[in-house]
Formats: sequence, C-alpha cells, structure tokens
Amino acid sequence: MRVVVARIARRARSLARHRASRVVARRRASSRVVARRRASSRVVASTPRGALASHVVARMFPRLVASAFATGVACAGVVVGYGAALGGRACDCERVDARARDAAYDREAKTFDDAVRSSEYWSGIENMRASLAYGARGDVLEVACGTGRNFSYYDPKKVRTLLAMDACDGMVEEARAKLRTRDGGTTVREAMVTRGDAHRMRNVKTGSVDTVVDTFGLCSYEDAVGALREMKRVVKRDGGRVLLLEHGRSEYGWLSNILDHFADAHARRWGCYWNRDILKLIEDAGLEIVEKSTHHLGTTFVIEATPRKG
Repeated sequence: MRVVVARIARRARSLARHRASRVVARRRASSRVVARRRASSRVVASTPRGALASHVVARMFPRLVASAFATGVACAGVVVGYGAALGGRACDCERVDARARDAAYDREAKTFDDAVRSSEYWSGIENMRASLAYGARGDVLEVACGTGRNFSYYDPKKVRTLLAMDACDGMVEEARAKLRTRDGGTTVREAMVTRGDAHRMRNVKTGSVDTVVDTFGLCSYEDAVGALREMKRVVKRDGGRVLLLEHGRSEYGWLSNILDHFADAHARRWGCYWNRDILKLIEDAGLEIVEKSTHHLGTTFVIEATPRKG
C-alpha cells in the first residue's frame, strides 16, 4: 500500500512540475511578444511617415499580390463556369437582335433586381454604381436605366433634374414603380421615367444636359457608336460629362477569348454582349476619356468622358 501511495505522490509531483514548466513557457513567450510589440511601437514612433509607409507597403505587398492573383483566378473560374452552364459558342458581338434583346429584358424585368443583387454586391458593382451616380450633377439624363438601380444614388443637392429612359417596356414599368419608393427610389425633386431609345433621343435638345449616365447599356445597343454619338449631342459642350459603367473586352487576350466563346449564350440569357471593345467604341463616337478605371481583370470599366474638342 505504501508503495502505491508513493507512486501516486511521485506521479502527482511530476504532473505539477510539468504544468509549472508549461506555465513558465507561456509567460516567457508572452513576454517576448510584448517586448516585440513594444520595440515595434518604438520603431513606428521614431520612424518618419514616408519611411513607415514604405515599410508597411513592403510587408503587405506579397499579400496584396497573392490576393490579387487569387481574385483573378476566381473571376476567371466564375466566367468559365458560368459560360459552361449556359452552353457557349463563337459569336458576332456586333449583331444585336433587338427583338430577342427586348424579349429577354421583358422576361427578366420583374425579377431582375433579385437576380443581380447578390452578384453586384459581392463583385463591387453596387459600389461602382453608387460612386458613378453620386458624381452626376445639374440636369441629368440616364439612358438604359433598366429597373432604376441607380436612382437612390443620385445626390439631390447636386442633381437639379433627372430624366431616365429605357427602350424596354417591362423595365420602364419597373423603374416607374420604384422612382418614388423608399426602397431604391430617388429624392431628386424633378424626376421622371420615360420610354426612349438611346439611338434617337428626339425629345432631348442638343447641348441641354449636364451629365449623361449609362450603366451596362453599350453592350445591348444595336449601334453602340451611334448611341454614344447621341449622348455626345445632348450633353453640353462646355462642362458636360458622360459617365459610363460598362463591361467589355479584357486587356488579357485569353480572357477575351473566353468571353467571345460564351457571348451568344450570355446574350440569350441577359440580352447583352459582354465582349465589345468599350474603349474603341468611345473613341469612334468622338468622346474623350477624362478618367478611367478597370476592374475584374479589365472586363469592367468606370469611365468619365467629354465631347472631343476640335
């Protein structure tokens, strides 16, 4: 019995010593972490702002590069997977079947917002819409307004009047219903929605608009250059701006090839061609790009343009 008790006592002392050593090790590790943090704080406090920024960038750069690469791969994967689900084939992106397009938009009008809300949020397009529309000022014309997804982003302090138009009856009906609602509507005092064709805006006088807004419209026009020329006609020559949020051909050839392959299937589903050369269309229309940013591996464009002088 004494032997058993002695063994138990030795075992208890051994466990106590082991636990004590672990506690000491944790404290030492914690002390080292605190010391490193204090040393880092002293370095930060004594480092000039420019050098500190360079230090932070140097440490974060590998992570940023890895994150950008992963995002790019994910975007490409989404495009390929989406296109495969649709079933694709080579296309002629300059040919737009107006009847098929209008039928697609009429079919999708009532459920369009629900269908794109999640993807626009996670892809950042929702923020791009908000930033673009918030930059509008004066008398604003929005073409291809769709269901009015930009309405709530217009700043009533900067926008005097808002005229929104779309060529699809179903979209116009949805936009009119949304115009004055609290959920997605606008607070611009003078605002209206009408049916209108961006190619022939006969009810808009030449040089009468301060800002033209078009989000994802160039992909669905029969004559995208002609529509841009109409925007150029109605916007004021001095100080007028054309604000565009569009998707189109990427600067990466391999990705543009994928877009080409699945463009017809995407057009049948959504009524638009996502592989047009946006920058060339703008140049051919006689507009000059003042500011541009690209996203999603160069397939999404945020552009501010003005009428080219001369």
